[in-house]
Amino acid sequence: MANWYVKRGSQVAGPLTRERLNQLAAEGKVQKTDLVREGEAGEFHPAAKVSDLFTGAETSAWDEFDSGPETQPQSSQPATKKSKTTLIVVLAVVGVGGILMAMFLIALLLPAVQQAREAARRSASKNNLKQLGLAMHNYHDTHRVFPPGETLTVEGAPSQSWQTFLLPFVDQAVLYNQIDFDYAWDHPSNQALFHQEIPTYLNPNINVRVSPEGLGLSHYAGNQLVLKSNGELGIRNITDGTSNTILAFEVGDNFKPWGDPTNTAVPAERMNSGNKTAFRGGSHVLLGDGSVRFLSENIDPAVLKALSTPDGGERIDEF
Repeated sequence: MANWYVKRGSQVAGPLTRERLNQLAAEGKVQKTDLVREGEAGEFHPAAKVSDLFTGAETSAWDEFDSGPETQPQSSQPATKKSKTTLIVVLAVVGVGGILMAMFLIALLLPAVQQAREAARRSASKNNLKQLGLAMHNYHDTHRVFPPGETLTVEGAPSQSWQTFLLPFVDQAVLYNQIDFDYAWDHPSNQALFHQEIPTYLNPNINVRVSPEGLGLSHYAGNQLVLKSNGELGIRNITDGTSNTILAFEVGDNFKPWGDPTNTAVPAERMNSGNKTAFRGGSHVLLGDGSVRFLSENIDPAVLKALSTPDGGERIDEF
């Protein structure tokens, strides 16, 4: 007896005996609109043309169709959707976990990165002070004295600063030669020149580089007790020893233009615990021998005072 096959859409059920086919038709599980085929090969024909096949009502209960081993599988779309949903959930979990892990690693690395950056800025500022020390000693070799902290006009008004006199010794000779020393630094004939920023005079740890008027700032101040007004103090006058006397130092606020003749201060007064330091925990100072030291913000005030004077005769132990 030949086997029968039933086709609905892309699905094929079978093989079925004629008796089973009649039974399914009677139950409404095979409909007139379905296609049927007798035998293993050949074309499908409408089920309505098969004689004595339909005797009762029709139904759309195709999902109840009893199929044999060759029945085509039903659509896998629900399973695919479930698989996609699972994949999305897994990816979401992995994504959130990855973000949390990244945040955790950043939290661990950030302090180290910040410390490395500050260390680099400390090193750069320290090098600036060394360049200032070299410039001062070259100035001393030329003039036999350190530069004056400021010069005064004949009327007694501030004229030029110690950092202006150091320009030829910090690779700024061209700028230096353009300054008209017959006039003060803030005279209209000179003012535009002092808008320039001098890299050696800038601490990379400080973002403020120009004044509100656009003048180039300095993040370093001269020791007023050594770089005196119209002064001519040389190494021979530093009886406390050059390694025990501050020439210049970092400042953490209240910056003045590098051309301002008043950019000097007494270290013991400017660097006391009430003032902001250039770096966390303290500031660098340039000593008379050209060395640079980092002084803690908690340094003994008596030691800082002794380091400020060139000829105070104070005893200085380790600092």
